[in-house]
Amino acid sequence: MSLRGHHPSTNVLVETASFLVVRLGVSYVALPADGVRGVLTREEAGSEQSVTAAGTVYQPVDLAQRLSVLADLSGLEMRTVLYSNGRSQGAICVEQVVGLTDVARKDCLPLPPQFQRDERNWFAGMMLYQDQLVLILNSSWALGELDDLVPASVGQAELMIAATPATVGGSC
Repeated sequence: MSLRGHHPSTNVLVETASFLVVRLGVSYVALPADGVRGVLTREEAGSEQSVTAAGTVYQPVDLAQRLSVLADLSGLEMRTVLYSNGRSQGAICVEQVVGLTDVARKDCLPLPPQFQRDERNWFAGMMLYQDQLVLILNSSWALGELDDLVPASVGQAELMIAATPATVGGSC
């Protein structure tokens, strides 16, 4: 068979995943970076409940409440992350945007076996970032698309993680 007319495949296996790491209280969580549409200061976000940017309305998402963590959103590092997963849009207030990172897929860790119930819908996995254990959020849950699930408790999740050795996997 001739190679003439054969075009090499443009499908390339992506070896990394990009995340925006944020902090709420003492908890670090990550959102898949492909859904980040902007990061605003308090002044840029304004005082309205929803945020409109580039013709899109982002409804407020209280991620701290969804995760059952205490967060001080009055600090100078507080930011509003405009996030969309293609179906829903949310304005997520966080205490601090820690950074944008690319993680080798081999370094994404699945949830330990203690995660057996609704928390499997809350988190897509976990990773290490700057010596911090970071839970990777399921964007559909974070944006409220899975509202019939009870709120997560990051504190309980961190206790379960600490009691389990990590298994390397491809959870991101």
